[in-house]
Amino acid sequence: MKESQKELLKLLKEGITPATGCTEPIAVAYAVAAAKEQIEGHLESIYIQVDSNIYKNSLMVTIPGTTEKGLVFAAAFGFIAGDVRKKLRVIVNITDEDIAKAKQLIKEKKIELALKKDSTGLDIEVIIFTDKEKIRVNILESHLNIASIEKTDLATQFTPFIRKKKKTNTPNHLIQDYTLEDFLQFSNEIPLSEIMFLDDGIKMNMAIAREGLALKLGVGKIMNDMIHEGLMADNMITCAQVLCAAASEARMSGSRLPVMSTAGSGNHGITVFLTSAAVAEKRNLSQEKLIRSLALSNLITFFIKSYTGVLSAMCGCGVAAGIGASAGVVYMLDGIKEQILGALYNMVGSISGIICDGAKNGCAHKLALASGWAVQSALLSLKGAIINNTDGIVDPDFKQLFKNLGYLCDPGMIATDQAILDVMLRK
Repeated sequence: MKESQKELLKLLKEGITPATGCTEPIAVAYAVAAAKEQIEGHLESIYIQVDSNIYKNSLMVTIPGTTEKGLVFAAAFGFIAGDVRKKLRVIVNITDEDIAKAKQLIKEKKIELALKKDSTGLDIEVIIFTDKEKIRVNILESHLNIASIEKTDLATQFTPFIRKKKKTNTPNHLIQDYTLEDFLQFSNEIPLSEIMFLDDGIKMNMAIAREGLALKLGVGKIMNDMIHEGLMADNMITCAQVLCAAASEARMSGSRLPVMSTAGSGNHGITVFLTSAAVAEKRNLSQEKLIRSLALSNLITFFIKSYTGVLSAMCGCGVAAGIGASAGVVYMLDGIKEQILGALYNMVGSISGIICDGAKNGCAHKLALASGWAVQSALLSLKGAIINNTDGIVDPDFKQLFKNLGYLCDPGMIATDQAILDVMLRK
């Protein structure tokens, strides 16, 4: 295997992982659980500071296995029942007794939450105080990336944490060294056995989609009903919408089932895996074709996220995972490189700018939009209907196309991000 193939395979395996619950509150639970592993003595208090995107994405989303929402509960569950060995499934084993203990912690006002208003990019700081000492954990840039763990006695002040400048050789940025041609070559040539782990993502995300289809008023279920009533067509577009919406709604509602996440997001994983699975099912495509398309879709999603950031004011399901899925659909339907680029132009030139106003049940509607339009953009490109590649923010160059999108996110939409949070906090 070539060195480049080994590196891309490593990036795939690192960026695709099972997750239970929305990854933002889960990241806070993970930080608390990591801090708890280091402490001695009896808990006095837990202090949490997070950036605006972590805060925003955790306000209205349900913690898996419970009916509770928000970062304070996530922190409480991380302290009571967190297991860092389970990574993005850190609180998967919550029991009714754990829920009662967490509620008692909150009732006793043991947990304090604050917003880091001047912080950009994923940023979580947790300090646990006991009767003997205190410990601080910082997570930066990605959900499980513990940048520092510090312990001191109660009398000594922590020095202000200095955020180091991003290095271009981090996993998030290594992907930028590659081209669309590299991704296509990898997807075509990598031994199938090396990427068969992607099949686990299909099975995992289909399972939670089935759970979502059982929700009485779930958008996926109602869209499925509309298909049977003849109000919507039964085709690969609507199949993708139904599956993605159902899976997202189950996840956002507190399902205990895991999803296969990609690029740090469960909803991204749902969008990429189930959009492709829907097309493969409706067109009766081979498993190999589907698996290879998922390699391409995920790599392009990673590439986009390296420019737009882990979290931003834009809905990543639309401007990252949806775009990656669209490329995968063209690949599955035997499109050439120029047609894959056409699908990317169609996506960037149309649905860029869908805002992220936090994780919640309503994300299901955004996944329905992103997945359905991903399929349609692919089909339009295959038919020759492609947005002019110099229109607006679209650029004919693969890398510049997503540099433009990244610039639109940061610095372009920093003020928008703050405005979104301001509106949410007024309620």
